[in-house]
Amino acid sequence: MTLTREENELVCRVGSETPMGQMLRRFWVPACLAEELPEPDCDPLRVRLLGEDLVAFRDSEGRVGLMDEHCPHRGASLFFGRNEEGGLRCLYHGWKMDVAGNVLETPCEPAESRMRFHIKHASYPVVEAGDVVWTYMGPRENQPPFPAFEWTQVPAANRTVAKVRNDCNYLQGVEGVVDSSHVDMLHSGRVIMDRLPYVPPSYEVEDTPYGFRYAAIRLPPFRVIGREDVVLDDPFKYKYVRTSNFVMPFHSLVPPSNYGHMMIFVPIDDETNWNYSIYYSPDRAIDRGELAGRRRSSVGPDLTEDHAKLRTAANNYQQDRAAMRERRSWSGIDANPNQDAAMTESMGPIYDRTRERLGQSDAAVVHMRERLLGALRAFMAGREPLSLEQPIPFGEIRSQAMVIPIDADWRAQVPEPAGARR
Repeated sequence: MTLTREENELVCRVGSETPMGQMLRRFWVPACLAEELPEPDCDPLRVRLLGEDLVAFRDSEGRVGLMDEHCPHRGASLFFGRNEEGGLRCLYHGWKMDVAGNVLETPCEPAESRMRFHIKHASYPVVEAGDVVWTYMGPRENQPPFPAFEWTQVPAANRTVAKVRNDCNYLQGVEGVVDSSHVDMLHSGRVIMDRLPYVPPSYEVEDTPYGFRYAAIRLPPFRVIGREDVVLDDPFKYKYVRTSNFVMPFHSLVPPSNYGHMMIFVPIDDETNWNYSIYYSPDRAIDRGELAGRRRSSVGPDLTEDHAKLRTAANNYQQDRAAMRERRSWSGIDANPNQDAAMTESMGPIYDRTRERLGQSDAAVVHMRERLLGALRAFMAGREPLSLEQPIPFGEIRSQAMVIPIDADWRAQVPEPAGARR
């Protein structure tokens, strides 16, 4: 499904007045990392989300507030304000707001003034879960239950969450994750460099009430990704299946390699997004240092203080052409996340999808577009957004990587949670 110019605009634009922006605001979305607000009365944090300029703060009791960055009095930035004694105080005239947007004090007004009781500053409800501060930006009467993904429920030692800014539209990031075919090329490329036999995977898709799940199926000879210890008695009796899940509106559970893995692409605005990458395990602690090194996501060596990448288009993602010529690296770009960013950002801030030429390997990307566009059109016609139409057991949704008999149905091996079936 190559999108028309009009369809491309429809799914990419996320401002509060756009159809997609209005639908996205009906979901709980990550606003920032909990560690960015490390303690009560700490420094406020600028948050740009879905095209809105906001400020987050943790008050004296440890509660998190997320509100319009601009003071309701005369619009000065609350980012510069004093965070103390239960609220955030504007420096300009001293107005003070609590986490719910209630105006607590208006010191420049006469003592008998009651104007503060008639003003409510724009603020959004928040939930802290999984080391992330989530927010709901839609109508309060439509606020859905929090989507308690499995990784938000495991012990803190069993997960690690990275946040990185990408300089492109959120949809380019989502498409990169649901595209399984690029794994064998962009992140390896050995089949071409070493002239190895290669059989492209086939793809099967199944719709679900939360989006869809799909399988990339590799037949012999196949390489079990991340499992060099797998030895089969007769490879031609088996197939290697990697299942993934697209969860509305921009979440993807990707096949595990030692740990469960979710990727979320949250629009900052039309042309930038936050990529949240979560690794987790239900039953064991995670080596956070090892994973931070693997995905190049540490503030300092890899990221600026505000989580922007140090490897960017401006320095060609520090691509090593010598390593490419010497066949030590396919891409010359260090680490999977930087390789992904180089590809999705190089497409431009908002890719013109009328120019593309799709093939069979784009099956999951095509289906994601159809599912997203169909959900948006249904929402525009007055229906509830997809995945909010019924209760979904988000904590039971999982992806898999498995070797199964060649005549087995992968759907039977990975049954969907009862509440998430069609």
